[in-house]
Amino acid sequence: MADRLVRNSSSLRAAPILAHGHGTTIEPMLPALLRGVIFILVLAAPFVAALLAG
Repeated sequence: MADRLVRNSSSLRAAPILAHGHGTTIEPMLPALLRGVIFILVLAAPFVAALLAG
């Protein structure tokens, strides 16, 4: 039991949550978010055009 606790606590230290630098966990997600926003805008464009045309 005690060596399991030691193993768990050392594995948590071995993998830090944040890497060096600011916002490094969010940066890889930005291109995917941008692609998603562009995809939704392309899908919505015909409907917006139809609403504007009346």
